[in-house]
Amino acid sequence: MDIIIDFEPISRRLNLKTYEKTLFELLTEINIKIKSLCGGVGTCGKCIVRIQEGNEYLNAPSEAEKKFLNNNQIENGSRLACQTKIDTKYVSELIHKPTPQIRVYLPENLLIEDFAILTSGIGKGVDLNPTIEKILINVEKPNLEHPIADYERILKAIFEKNSNLNEPLKIEYNLLKKIPNLLRNEKNEITATIWNRKNIIDLEYGNKASEKFGIAFDIGTTTIVGYLINLHNQKIYAVHSKLNPQTAYGEDVVTRMTYIKDNENGLDKLHLSVLDALNSIIDETCQDANILPNQIYEATIVGNSVMHHIALGLNPIHIGLSPYVPIIQQGINIEAKNIDLNISKNGNIYALPLIAGFVGADTMGVILSSEIYKEDALTLAIDIGTNGEIIIGNKDMLITGSCAAGSALEGAHITHGMRAAAGAIESVSINPDTFEVSYKTIKNKKAIGICGSGLIDIVAEMLKSKILTRSGNFNKEINDKERFIDNNNKKEFIITFADQTPLDTHISVSLQDIRQLQMAKAAFYSGTRLMLDHLNKKHKKTFKIEQIFLAGAFGNYIDKENARFIGMIPDIESENIFQIGNAAGVGAQYCLINRDYRKKATDLLKKIEYVEIAVKERFQREYAEAMYFPHMNLDLFPHLEQYKNIPKR
Repeated sequence: MDIIIDFEPISRRLNLKTYEKTLFELLTEINIKIKSLCGGVGTCGKCIVRIQEGNEYLNAPSEAEKKFLNNNQIENGSRLACQTKIDTKYVSELIHKPTPQIRVYLPENLLIEDFAILTSGIGKGVDLNPTIEKILINVEKPNLEHPIADYERILKAIFEKNSNLNEPLKIEYNLLKKIPNLLRNEKNEITATIWNRKNIIDLEYGNKASEKFGIAFDIGTTTIVGYLINLHNQKIYAVHSKLNPQTAYGEDVVTRMTYIKDNENGLDKLHLSVLDALNSIIDETCQDANILPNQIYEATIVGNSVMHHIALGLNPIHIGLSPYVPIIQQGINIEAKNIDLNISKNGNIYALPLIAGFVGADTMGVILSSEIYKEDALTLAIDIGTNGEIIIGNKDMLITGSCAAGSALEGAHITHGMRAAAGAIESVSINPDTFEVSYKTIKNKKAIGICGSGLIDIVAEMLKSKILTRSGNFNKEINDKERFIDNNNKKEFIITFADQTPLDTHISVSLQDIRQLQMAKAAFYSGTRLMLDHLNKKHKKTFKIEQIFLAGAFGNYIDKENARFIGMIPDIESENIFQIGNAAGVGAQYCLINRDYRKKATDLLKKIEYVEIAVKERFQREYAEAMYFPHMNLDLFPHLEQYKNIPKR
């Protein structure tokens, strides 16, 4: 019988038909590299994985594992990948049950895979006006005629250099202890660091006025990106990214909220896991820039509402319960030491405002960086991910909504799906006459799976070649015996033959895979239609989308023509569809570089209207209709006239 193994956080699924290979051997075969000094013979103890589900199907821990892992680790699911494999005895006992599933988490320090994580984005530009100011001052020495206290002399020198600061300035208690030694040097020249024109957060000996840094974080459900920026010259000194380690507790925000709800220390575990990732990014960017973490004085954070809450140590579970309210909506400043973020001891964290429900600070980041609120044309902006945020607006109006697109676009629940990593099929074309498949993989490695952009291309090409019908079924008139196989009485179309991959099997797509994509694209398209309908009714006129901004990693890498072809986005001219990259991350950078954008975010919050898509009366009908590929309605998709003879069913 088949056994399914899901490797996280890379979203790589294997269907096993043979059971003699260890997890280490399986990973090696599909070119997922993990650390192992001994080459997988069990003598180094480096290949520690965590079994999250399906431990009952595995062999008992070996003596080698007991040497490197204590009882507590083993009880919590830790195993050595090179010692762990399917136990056929358990499989034979459970053969009458549904397909066994095993979920294995690969810790980040174990992975040495090369993932394609989007870090760049396109913005409209921003002036330098940070909340962090560094002022070089010469402090007068005291004398018997004027025995002015140390701190008061520092204040006098600061205000002589900058009269725009707020009075009275506050100072952190731990800095008072530094003052006597700082002022007893020969030159009495020190650098004062001021946050937000009201708090002294650092005092240093000598001229350090140009040494001020900030870091902007985009905390996504799947990935985390950090941008280290010099706040003296606006230059990005380093960028680092990681897979979000919270994937160990659930692939999407709903499963992570469930984990928090069902486990006493669930919130602490998820909070600490993302905090470790943030601090790791801080260390790596500081090494690249040759600076110390205490030279970073501020961090800005964007993320969806659930990621925002968990990063700040706030319980997000009520976001997932009607009426879907967060703990706080407005932008918030938090002292970095309150959550142990490894920047300056007195540094600040600014988290952008949430809009409503699952529409979080990342959406505000997209709005700020794209400046959709300044556009004349009615613009649709979509941040495509597991949870898709939709924005429609221009200089006169702005509405947002959220749709649950699911994790198919991240590779989950797709038979041969995977995240965007080396060996993932990312673009595809199919010859409509011969059905020959051409494809490109990330890093030009041998194909080991299909990522989201590849899946979009596959479905679009299968439609154009009439392999698929408009309803998403295989065309019964086509039965190419070379390309079609039966897998457990289920028909699949081969993309890559087994002899062209490191796998033991073909890379193929099934009708179930296509359904997963249909559900994802239907969520985006129906959400857009319902929000547009909301505007039409409210203003008693008919609006039309005139341009589209595609944001996020998926929006950046997909073929926009194919996304339009399958009905993920409205049918408008290609030159009016713009891929703007990690716009949420750019928004976080803007708020770090220029304090005025924080006020802009606050002002926009009053203007933005939130639409709860799922409660709309026509939601189910719109969603069901959007499941079909759009050739059904050539009035809505006129550019598809040449494909009007694609079978309907």
